[in-house]
Amino acid sequence: MVKEKQVPRRVEDLTADFLSGVAGKMLDDPSVRVTGFQVVPDPFEFPRFGDKRFYEIAFAYDSAGGPGRSTLILRVLPKWDAVMAITGDTQHRELQAFLHGIYGQIPPTFYVPYIDVIYAPEREQYWAFVEDVREDTARLGMTEALSDETLRTILSHLAAFHAAFWERRDVLDLPWLMRLERPVDYFYRCVVDILDGMKEPAEVSSYIAEKWPWFVEGVHNLIGSLPPKTRRAVDALYRNPQRLLEKVEPLPLTLCHYDFDNRNLGLRETPDGPKTVVFDWEIMGEGLSSADVGRFLAYQQPPNAEELIGVYLDELQRDLGRAIDVEQWLYGFELVTVAIWQIIGVLFAAMVNSPSSPIPDDQREGMRARVYSDIGHVVALVEKYGLAT
Repeated sequence: MVKEKQVPRRVEDLTADFLSGVAGKMLDDPSVRVTGFQVVPDPFEFPRFGDKRFYEIAFAYDSAGGPGRSTLILRVLPKWDAVMAITGDTQHRELQAFLHGIYGQIPPTFYVPYIDVIYAPEREQYWAFVEDVREDTARLGMTEALSDETLRTILSHLAAFHAAFWERRDVLDLPWLMRLERPVDYFYRCVVDILDGMKEPAEVSSYIAEKWPWFVEGVHNLIGSLPPKTRRAVDALYRNPQRLLEKVEPLPLTLCHYDFDNRNLGLRETPDGPKTVVFDWEIMGEGLSSADVGRFLAYQQPPNAEELIGVYLDELQRDLGRAIDVEQWLYGFELVTVAIWQIIGVLFAAMVNSPSSPIPDDQREGMRARVYSDIGHVVALVEKYGLAT
């Protein structure tokens, strides 16, 4: 982490001398000296759901190996926003992960592009310097269906990640990580408050409703669009979350990314082989490994999903060096399918059901079809495991 005396307080205070240290870490060359730079705000073209700000920093430099040019990205995080509110992120997990060396423990088949952070709560400064990975993300595309070979590669890398943290309480017990109860205390409570007409809302529910009025509209429109039986099942899921938690908690836990899909992934070719670039670790925490597998496959919807799950399980057991209870894992996968839909599925469903939500019109119908295609399966699992009775 950068020394206190060197820390700029505002983006406008960035200097070539300070950026030399950051650039040297990124390029793995302490001789790097930034000779000039340009800061461009908001360089990305995709919807914003929180209050993060992004800056592209293009710089020229000299080094022992000669001059060059490169780019890095500055993520300026808010003290608090709606995304943090619905996930219960009160301590800036992605910055804490850097400070506690978690990224350094991740297997090298995952490429985590964080370079350095400035974490100064006393002055409400939460900055993350990351590599510019736009070329890597372009190899996958945000909405494209991936080839079978690419799916297998990413699942293999995901298995290595999960194996590295399997039942590791020294990591999983870190207090700032996502807990299984967090969505219940924040997101689930917000949905219930909305369904109850915001009569006695929790403080966080009022905050989310103020920041995201489209979410309130979208939840009502979603629930109103469902058949009565499905509506009752969904309502019960949010009001009685302990039934699901009690079934999940005894199962083997590991570290999860929790938002593992194309939007937060890239692919990089290296002399050591391909690496999966993984960023946006805001929701990282303890959970079932099937949460990341389920999120990834739900986003991709490959026709051979069952076969790909087998590929992942083979790789996971190879990396663990032992067999696991596959039937238990598949049981957890079905439970996670319900939990993922309750959070990400309903969030997306609220987006497509609210005309004012921040998604491009040309993506709305595709998202709508994807969201509604899962509801029947989720309700069947709810009935199978008695999660709404």
